[in-house]
Amino acid sequence: MSDPRLRSVGWGVLLMGSGVLLLLFEFGLLAPYSPLVQYILAGAFVLAAIIFFGTFARTPADWWRVIPGWTLLGLAAVLVMSTLAVDQRWLGATVFFGLALAFTHVYLLDRGSRWWALIPGGFLLVLGLVIGVSAWIPSINMLALLLFGGLGAVFFLLFLLHRRQWWAVIPGGVLIVFAALIAAPEGSETSPLLRWWPLLLVLAGIVVAIRGGRRTRPERMEVNAARPAKRAQPQPGKASGAAPLPSARGALGEYTQPAPGATIEVLPDPDD
Repeated sequence: MSDPRLRSVGWGVLLMGSGVLLLLFEFGLLAPYSPLVQYILAGAFVLAAIIFFGTFARTPADWWRVIPGWTLLGLAAVLVMSTLAVDQRWLGATVFFGLALAFTHVYLLDRGSRWWALIPGGFLLVLGLVIGVSAWIPSINMLALLLFGGLGAVFFLLFLLHRRQWWAVIPGGVLIVFAALIAAPEGSETSPLLRWWPLLLVLAGIVVAIRGGRRTRPERMEVNAARPAKRAQPQPGKASGAAPLPSARGALGEYTQPAPGATIEVLPDPDD
């Protein structure tokens, strides 16, 4: 299908068919055929993922194709795991893991310009871990600690891999402090100290202001230095070694060459 419209219609029909089958499965209409239908759907999702990866390999500029590819693989894994004795929370976590792998793949394709993919990829990974671990850890405070601490760690990882993205330290620090507030037991000695965490924002603002003030003048100097100096245009007749051009109202005798198209005839001497 080389026509983009036909491709769109084909993918639309495939998505609608998958949605209908999943609805039938959710309402128990396919329960008697449960294992077989789930394996068929998983195989269809894997085949669709292979198509996405294949088209990406043919046209690497369409990097977005890896996102539905990994998502479909995650859904296929969920369908296969649902036939086993696996906690439903890990099934939901597997979907987030597939999306996290998708954004990780996008980042690895071009680490320089696609650093932003680390943020959604890390967030989805942390959310998946928290959902999965909730099957073993019933404490809400511990889950909140893992959630906010993991989100803060994602921003610090971004800063460590890309030092130019220094701003990531600010939200990362706020999330880490918030996780420490949740983890600190009430009435402990550290609780009053943690209440002063907004001072970190004040310090961050001071650092940003000082950093911006130091960069303003050097950047202007670099811009001015990068601009090419304007060269003085040589005026006609004043350049060294150039013959002076005749002016429109020149004096008699300035022309030393005959006019264009004129001919000169040498007349013989009458005495000869």
